[in-house]
Amino acid sequence: MAERKDRFSIYTDEELMCFLCKGEVLAFDELYHRYSKRLMVYFVRMLNFDKDLAKDALQDLFLKIAESPEKFDTALSFKTWIFCVASNSCKNFYRHKQIVARSHKEILQTSASDQHFINSAHKLDGLEFNKMLEEVLNELPPEKKEAFILKYQEEKTIAEISQIQDCPEGSVKSRLHYTLKILEEKLYMFNPVIS
Repeated sequence: MAERKDRFSIYTDEELMCFLCKGEVLAFDELYHRYSKRLMVYFVRMLNFDKDLAKDALQDLFLKIAESPEKFDTALSFKTWIFCVASNSCKNFYRHKQIVARSHKEILQTSASDQHFINSAHKLDGLEFNKMLEEVLNELPPEKKEAFILKYQEEKTIAEISQIQDCPEGSVKSRLHYTLKILEEKLYMFNPVIS
């Protein structure tokens, strides 16, 4: 077995990718052996010295290679390509971090009407409210119901919902506004009277 494994050490990275495309697992092992330590150092430095995050990024990177080796263009330098993929992984991490930060900001900037509705809902009998909420949501057009669920139950941002629903952000805001208005009307009994 050691001889068979060593036989791949003589090939270039690009040749190993060709073998990997043909299902040769040992070619993958050789690539992992050549690049895992260097990429781990790269990820640790790029991801603010978070070793757990770096390990996850490294695992994801090699999983992508194992699952789709044909995405590599053998006319390119493998070294350049793998670091490009690693760089994109880091960019995605920071992009995700920005989305989460924006999402928290959006939640803090929720309009008074939305916040009043949410606060009222928390004060009430959860089971009864949730049951009636589901009934009202089920009567809505699917895109409005989905927008509400994505925003208030899945905690997605307006931008994320826009991507998921493949529509402009203004449409998402309109759907949410419409849905909240309907919910306030249909669930008025849960709205405490302020005297």
